[in-house]
Amino acid sequence: MRMIAPEPELTERVRDAILGGIVDGTFKTGDRLGQIEIASQLGVSRQPVSHALKVLREQGVLVQLGRKGLTVAPMDADHLVHLYQVRGTMDALAARLAAERVLNGEIHATELEPLRDLIDGHLDPTRKKPFADRVDADVTFHVSLYRLSGNPLIEEVTRPQWVHFRRTIRTVLGDPRMYPPVWEQHREILNAVAAGDADRASILALEHTQSSARKTAERLRGAEDIKEKAT
Repeated sequence: MRMIAPEPELTERVRDAILGGIVDGTFKTGDRLGQIEIASQLGVSRQPVSHALKVLREQGVLVQLGRKGLTVAPMDADHLVHLYQVRGTMDALAARLAAERVLNGEIHATELEPLRDLIDGHLDPTRKKPFADRVDADVTFHVSLYRLSGNPLIEEVTRPQWVHFRRTIRTVLGDPRMYPPVWEQHREILNAVAAGDADRASILALEHTQSSARKTAERLRGAEDIKEKAT
């Protein structure tokens, strides 16, 4: 057998860096993602950048920008709704299972404290969070629930879609009016889990994703209507 080169790991790290740039707004739809520029910024050769861009294009995160190269794919309202339908099912299941584990004594209250601290930090009006940190914290909350569920398949099944979920979370939080309500809903979900109320935890988790998807899809469609009328 041949030796395995470390290239795939570097490609993944470059891909994650590019995705991070999309999430924090460094790369926007319409911007050309040039291999040379990205390689220079990351301090790597062009090869892993080329591979990473190819992966992101295959995943639908990037699209062809005419003959100029690649750009960030616009967020489509229908695609966002479809993603949240899938995520909502997983979130509801994770919240239910986590609450059942609390009720059965498999999860101690201290294991939930990091999530309480996370929620308190993002609901504290005196602590301003960078936008990228808000997105990362939202991801942390949901992935933590997956792990608390005790079912590793939830995280495994959803992992390939987080490249898209991160973008949808960015789009949701792109509306400043969504930020406090999202974290208030996180608190309600966690309180239900901590109380061992599986039914309420599941319902709240599903309502959380459905509400976010509905409001954000309406905003995206409204923006698209305005754009079409302007042209």
